[in-house]
Amino acid sequence: MRIILLMCVLFSLSSCAYQKPKEQWQTSKRSLGGTWQLEIIDEEQGSSAFHDVVVPGNWTSSGVEHAGSGYYQKKIQVSEMLPKSRYWLHFDAIDYESAVVLNGKYLAKHKGYFSPQVVEATGALKRGGNLLNVWVHSPNEKQKRDWSLHKTTIKGVMSHHDTRPGGAWSDRGQDKNSGGIWGAVSLRETGPVAIKAVKIMPIVRDVDKQLTSGTVSIEIDSQYQGELQLRISLEKTGSELMPETYQLLTDVKRGEQKVSWDLPIKERQLWWPWDWGEPSLYRFEVAAWVGDRVSDINEASVGFRKIKLDEAEGKFYVNEIPYFIRGTNYIASQWLGEIAEKDYLADLLLMKEANINSIRVHAHVAGKDFYHLADQQGLIVWQDFPLQWGYTDNPDFVVEAVTQTQDMTNMLFNHPSIAFWCAHNEPPWDADWMKYKYSSYSPEQNKVLTESVYQQLLKADDGRVVRKASYTYEHPWLGWYSGTYRDYKDFKAPVIVSEFGAQGLPELDLIDKILGTPSEWPLSEEVITKLKYHNYQPHETVSIAGVPQGDSLSQFVINSQEYQRVVTKYAAEHLRLKKEKGVAAVYQFMFVDSWPAITWSVLDVNRSPKLGYFAIKEAYQPVVAIAELDSNENVSKLSISVINDSLLDYFDSVVEIKNKYDGKSWRIDEIDIINNTISNVVLNREMIGLSHYFLIRVIDSKGNVISENNYQASDM
Repeated sequence: MRIILLMCVLFSLSSCAYQKPKEQWQTSKRSLGGTWQLEIIDEEQGSSAFHDVVVPGNWTSSGVEHAGSGYYQKKIQVSEMLPKSRYWLHFDAIDYESAVVLNGKYLAKHKGYFSPQVVEATGALKRGGNLLNVWVHSPNEKQKRDWSLHKTTIKGVMSHHDTRPGGAWSDRGQDKNSGGIWGAVSLRETGPVAIKAVKIMPIVRDVDKQLTSGTVSIEIDSQYQGELQLRISLEKTGSELMPETYQLLTDVKRGEQKVSWDLPIKERQLWWPWDWGEPSLYRFEVAAWVGDRVSDINEASVGFRKIKLDEAEGKFYVNEIPYFIRGTNYIASQWLGEIAEKDYLADLLLMKEANINSIRVHAHVAGKDFYHLADQQGLIVWQDFPLQWGYTDNPDFVVEAVTQTQDMTNMLFNHPSIAFWCAHNEPPWDADWMKYKYSSYSPEQNKVLTESVYQQLLKADDGRVVRKASYTYEHPWLGWYSGTYRDYKDFKAPVIVSEFGAQGLPELDLIDKILGTPSEWPLSEEVITKLKYHNYQPHETVSIAGVPQGDSLSQFVINSQEYQRVVTKYAAEHLRLKKEKGVAAVYQFMFVDSWPAITWSVLDVNRSPKLGYFAIKEAYQPVVAIAELDSNENVSKLSISVINDSLLDYFDSVVEIKNKYDGKSWRIDEIDIINNTISNVVLNREMIGLSHYFLIRVIDSKGNVISENNYQASDM
């Protein structure tokens, strides 16, 4: 293969513009979304039922309660077909297995709930009416002994989790199956050469000078043999600067092949997380030209950034600077077809409002809009592969998991927001608590599975941090499943704490909607059973956490949210105080409820905030003063540490402590708060008359309030 690289000079840019084909082929993309017909066959009864359902969408969201097989059907009208055009069906996501038939001709099959499928339809499509059929199979696991320890579908939290309808340990934990065509469907037209994928590996060569380059892999499917011209454009999003333009000449043969190319070294703006700078993105466009005609165009976004996790040092780096992660766990919905781009955007903005800078996509792969928005909004993403607890050790299952791992890394390769890959959440070999849940538990289970997925993640070789598991020891859950929340103070935390938190009841109106009737008090066993189906944990709430129930359900809601607030604030603050003691990242569990439920979220399913949301917002401030109090009668000894996660220095600053009871205040002046450090500004100072309800302000040299942290007695 011969490759020649040519720079398009500015005066010849017009020659790189799109030229309309001379009635031989064209490029277009047409959505096939909307109303489809779904046939559900009841094999036991020997009957079938037809439903009108919305695509994209899960069948549960269209009111179809079903687990197993369904047959989708869509009529497609095609007004014209040019003789050299090629046609492709694009399925962004189908849960869980599928087979595609067009006009009675079988085209392809696929497995995996999150990965896209592209099927050539050229030989089957015809002018006029066409009938597209898609068989979709999304079964429940067979209800046998310890079924959830030996799962056979790779769906993560979508098939087994304590936020599922029915919870993790109920025979009804697979209710409301997530099957269906939940991603977008489209029909694309190209010329004889189609660009199947573009993968860009950005390289930062010099952070200070912003010198960058990259390696580019272009996957091509060609019905043409001869010289192909690839016209490449790299343009900074939102910039008026002229794009970089290049031409690449290469010989292609018929069939699938790859073209590799090195992006020249040049100064380009770096991608930064939102709290440190601009998440600069570049639009990368590749156009394939056969002669003087465009055959296909493919686009991707790229961000130039450099990341690293130093486990020994206990620090995570962005662009060679230590960066402390203030994260949350996220499951947008149990039925991802319900979540549109605007919904993801609203959630990400609420996260940023709460000073969150990183998201762990917990034991699943989200919709593709989420990743584009995370890139744009400058949020660091920890991406789990959807292995949640236990699975079969069948060798064929391991092979399938490795295949789907490669699908995930290929699909998400270009997203600069993704900094972490993780193979398995609490695998059985790491979770000896499972011996109390399962009689068939083995401490060796899934070791080969996890290791195989981990090795495949490493093969992506994309510069990201690769973790074998989110380990049980990284999930302390103090004050909920064991101990008390005050144990966080002396807790010997690992480099990453990937889960912590406590449940908080949603508002009373939502509980009434969950129950279907006005709430009663005290709660009957029947009501508690219904709430448990919606993930409520009465034992942990009452017996371990000791949440006072009060004299009404409304009082219980307040007490529950107050306990969640205290745990969230105390844990987040004391874990952040370990920033320079080997802790690099903390992830609160979790951000939103994924259905009408009672969970550890700080926003309910309607995105109404619980008190825990305001606690995380306060405790996660980039600059915050954190207090530790030792009281004896009317004398309080106060220790204050100021955490500065920002890149700004605040010289000659003031820390002000204000008693909310009588307005009395104390000041500590002339404090230098250096960027990216922790400063101990007051140690064991006696505060005569300090009440248990006070606030601490950090004020810069110009009198601007940088942060404000409120305390109650229970917070200390």
